[in-house]
Amino acid sequence: MKTKLLLLFLLCTITEMNAQQKIYDFTSYPWNFKKFNDKIIFEASEENIGREIWQSDGTASNTKLLKDIYSGPESSSAGSFRKGSTVLNNNFYFIARDVSSSGEIWKTDGTTAGTVKVTNFLNGRALNLTTVGNAIFFLVQLDIYTSQVWKTDGTKEGTVLLKDNLIAWNGTSFQGKCNNNFIFTISPAGGVDSVVWRSDGTSEGTYPITAPIDGNGSDPRGTHGLTQYIEHNNKLYFVSRYFLYETDGTLENTKIIGNVWNAQRNLVQYSTVIEVNNNLYFMFFSAELYKLSIWKFDSVNRNVTEIYSKNSLKYFSPSNFAKNDNSLLFSSPNENGGTSLVSLNLANYTESNLGELSNGIPKPSFIYSEKDTSTIFKFNNDEYFIASVDKDWFTKGYILDLKLNKLQYSSALDNVLNVVSYGDNLYYSKDNKLWKYSNNLSIPLIESGSSLVFYPNPATDFVNIQDEYKNDVENVQIFDLNGKVVSGKTDFANDKIDVSRLNQGTYILKAKVKGTVISKKIIKN
Repeated sequence: MKTKLLLLFLLCTITEMNAQQKIYDFTSYPWNFKKFNDKIIFEASEENIGREIWQSDGTASNTKLLKDIYSGPESSSAGSFRKGSTVLNNNFYFIARDVSSSGEIWKTDGTTAGTVKVTNFLNGRALNLTTVGNAIFFLVQLDIYTSQVWKTDGTKEGTVLLKDNLIAWNGTSFQGKCNNNFIFTISPAGGVDSVVWRSDGTSEGTYPITAPIDGNGSDPRGTHGLTQYIEHNNKLYFVSRYFLYETDGTLENTKIIGNVWNAQRNLVQYSTVIEVNNNLYFMFFSAELYKLSIWKFDSVNRNVTEIYSKNSLKYFSPSNFAKNDNSLLFSSPNENGGTSLVSLNLANYTESNLGELSNGIPKPSFIYSEKDTSTIFKFNNDEYFIASVDKDWFTKGYILDLKLNKLQYSSALDNVLNVVSYGDNLYYSKDNKLWKYSNNLSIPLIESGSSLVFYPNPATDFVNIQDEYKNDVENVQIFDLNGKVVSGKTDFANDKIDVSRLNQGTYILKAKVKGTVISKKIIKN
């Protein structure tokens, strides 16, 4: 019995290990994945080259340095692709530093020759880029209290100043868009509130659309920050200390539309929002009350109501929202004092527990959303990746497979730093490497104990099957080393498998025999 259990453990471990594939080895972790022109754009470093802009199609051979902007071991990284990048007219725009500046706007068409500098005056004073219509908007911070509003069409000549001497403390807390208007939020110097501004791309059309209003505590910059901005049905929605606001980008149509979490006495430490079936759902998490609350904005009836509320006796880790058909996925407290992944049916608000993610974690002194909250990330139609915070403030990796209705822990996905969905597979950063995860890769790369033999190996045109159970072979699939099915057969003429059309290389042949899956490595000459 012990031998069988050990064998089962080894098979599960090998299968799990082979569910991930190393794509590329860097000298620092790849970071800030963005998708552009059917490629992944990101930052990484290699020996003797600092953190620069790279691109990949998900294979090792096509993972390449796009351009060494700051030549040599210095890094061109000047912030984050997450906010400091955007796309306009089939070009990817980002902020990078070089030998002459601490940060300028650059653009790339995905080629080395097409990666060029756009501005030469910012010197690190701009962090965020936002595309609105046919222009990119950004703020230049002159000093801690003064900023400027600019826009560019992607050329030096088309980069123009819209608003000078904007009095704003410590930059912007939000930049986005609504109805071809640039929307941004600032805190007036000397104040503790926020003001929402708009710009239509002209100097006269750049002005505030709200009075000073206060936040509910969940913005990382402090209680003055407004939260849960989301563009929906040609309107922009956001949340203050007490209210849900709506704007179409004009002063006259910026208004309160309902009450949400009342943060007068109990601030929230984390919040998020999602759109599902033309309605908006707002989450509020209080670390002081150990409480999770969800509010719904009904777009038809235009009312705001609380639809979910749960308290715990212990601290638990909140998460972002994810959606599946007419259900919300998120983390919530369970009866054991831990954190579970749950599904909330939005038709009748019934809750289903999909599995426990952690069993008790300490309460942090300050909640930093990127570190202290769990993450749910959908990477194909049926699978979600979950990074759950554990008691030591590392993350444990899970895969939720909706086809199998199963939540499965995977140690290979522990402490993943950054993820992106690409080609229905999960790509991620871990241990200074770029990895790929896919269930199609979950094939034990060991010779099975079965007597099933495929010959010749290497093969040129055909692979023969020799086994006492060869008549019981139900089907055969051949995978390339990226986990892609390149051949699938259910009928075998003369017990042969045609591989003549395959390119030369190594493949994994997976055969199902009397319900048992057997895997073999084969080589095509």
